[in-house]
Amino acid sequence: MASQAWALSRPEDLLLRDWDDCGAVYDAASGDTHLVNALAIELLVLLRQKPCSEAELVGCLIDDMPDDTATAAAEQIAMQLEWLQRLGLVHLITTPP
Repeated sequence: MASQAWALSRPEDLLLRDWDDCGAVYDAASGDTHLVNALAIELLVLLRQKPCSEAELVGCLIDDMPDDTATAAAEQIAMQLEWLQRLGLVHLITTPP
């Protein structure tokens, strides 16, 4: 059965700048610059390496998240991914089984 994974929309067009608690993303295709939080930068860095499912992203980031429950971490990651999708920086893809 096919599953879904998150991927960067245009990895070659995104420039990331990371500070401790926030970062900036410049989208060369649109000319837009976005100020983002540390979690968003971490997600974009992971997705630059390869497309990942939400569960994979939670597994990679859960130890660094301030909330101590997997459910709370998963909710925060899901909200960030939806926001990054609205900005046009990430999108869902279908991966083969």
